[in-house]
Amino acid sequence: MASVNVEYINPFIQASQQVLKQVANIDFKLGKVYVKEPTYKVNQVVVIIGMTGNIKGQVNFCMSIDTAKKIASMMMGGFPVSSFDELAKSAIGEMANMIMGNTSTLFSQKGLKVEITPPSILIGENMTLSTTKMINICVPLLLDNGDKIDMDVAFMEN
Repeated sequence: MASVNVEYINPFIQASQQVLKQVANIDFKLGKVYVKEPTYKVNQVVVIIGMTGNIKGQVNFCMSIDTAKKIASMMMGGFPVSSFDELAKSAIGEMANMIMGNTSTLFSQKGLKVEITPPSILIGENMTLSTTKMINICVPLLLDNGDKIDMDVAFMEN
């Protein structure tokens, strides 16, 4: 299994704090960070963004549909989101994209080049994700409204 410098997790957390506060006025507490199995089950909504450069891998933002709808609503100034439609998907994808863009900038300030892929959004029940050949670190973001986003960071240094 690949090795990971756990200090690399901090830019992801810092960027998440900045973006969630800025675009949705959401604060969160950090749950207990842990190593997750490389193959795992997820439900409902996953936004996947890949990374290339000095660090390669992917980040999976996993949440319930209700959480995704609430975040999308807050990003749209409180406009009610009753279904997870194309506009809501776009908002959640953009939130993850902004977090990863900010993360990439923070890595750049440390002298590391990290480029990101456009977000892909998966919606469904009982899906299996696999981050083979990488350590997968789960960073639970416990939102101030009681909801949760599991930010699963799977990567290795190039």
